[in-house]
Amino acid sequence: MKPIPMLAAAALFMSLSTGMQARAAADVALLPGGQLSPASTEQTKPNQFKKAAPWRIGVSWAGMGNSWIVQMISEMRHTAAQDKHIGEFIVTEANWNPAKQVADVEDLLAKKVDVLIIGPISQAVGAPLIEKAAKRGIPVVTFGAYGPATMSTVEVMAGGKLFGQQGGEFLRSALKGKGQIWVFRGVAGVDEEQLRYDGLRAALAGSGIKITQEVFADWNYAKAKQTCESLVLSGQPVDGIWFSGSEMTRACLDVFKEAGKPLVPMTGEANNGFLRLWKENKLKSVAPLMTPGLGTAVVRAATALLDGKPLYKAYFSMLPPITADQLDKFYRPDLNDAFWLPSGLPEDKLRQQYRR
Repeated sequence: MKPIPMLAAAALFMSLSTGMQARAAADVALLPGGQLSPASTEQTKPNQFKKAAPWRIGVSWAGMGNSWIVQMISEMRHTAAQDKHIGEFIVTEANWNPAKQVADVEDLLAKKVDVLIIGPISQAVGAPLIEKAAKRGIPVVTFGAYGPATMSTVEVMAGGKLFGQQGGEFLRSALKGKGQIWVFRGVAGVDEEQLRYDGLRAALAGSGIKITQEVFADWNYAKAKQTCESLVLSGQPVDGIWFSGSEMTRACLDVFKEAGKPLVPMTGEANNGFLRLWKENKLKSVAPLMTPGLGTAVVRAATALLDGKPLYKAYFSMLPPITADQLDKFYRPDLNDAFWLPSGLPEDKLRQQYRR
């Protein structure tokens, strides 16, 4: 048997090593059941960020304001509490204030966290903070999809343009490509909000559908209800409504019902309260799925890095939306309106936290 030439042997070794690393990265399950898939081929190196436990993990979140974020943070905390290697888990939230998020991250870095999890208000706010942590050798798990625009170690994301596009495509079909719609956007200046809106515009491009009213209601029930009441009282015609989040959908549904106004097609989201109203009112709708289990995913990504495991540089959740024929499969009548799905919390925790 002829010996393998040195260069060929080196190439073979590199190929085998790369294959083993790819399998190792694939073996780290950030979420079950295909809820999250790699969105890049690039990976971190084995043991690149390995550190002895106990670990101190810091979280900088952009802001609160709706029940999806509350559940996502709850899933994050639950996952951290189950890991005996995590000695301290520090969560901050910036109330959508850029200066506060800067101060929060600087405080976390001063506390010498072993990994930073950040949900930036925007790329402009987050990029310098991520860079500051990275230059100190601290791995950064980012809730977002920025690619080379930031020095994130790993990115985890869902929603975005796909979320807006799924709702826009539903309205285009339901309205047969023409009509007047209202658009309820989220928090102005937040990248995720803009991406959802961009997805809507892409879905409507070339159709006869016109956006006649466009408002920001902060993904918030109370503000959306007040805004929708004003639009309904103004007598503005509307054939359908696109929402950047279902707490706003729920609010507008309540306004239409209270005013005795016939329901028009409205986009929603995978929130149990919205699914209940959809079912009870026989609404024409669709519900994009943005799992609050992403809170679990970012914690698992952080601990995998500290455990020396390779990860892909980016992950994305691209689940198909809930349609009318799937409503009974997803709706949980035993749980209350605040529950979002799919969830990574165990069943006993769900029943304890969200029982009707």
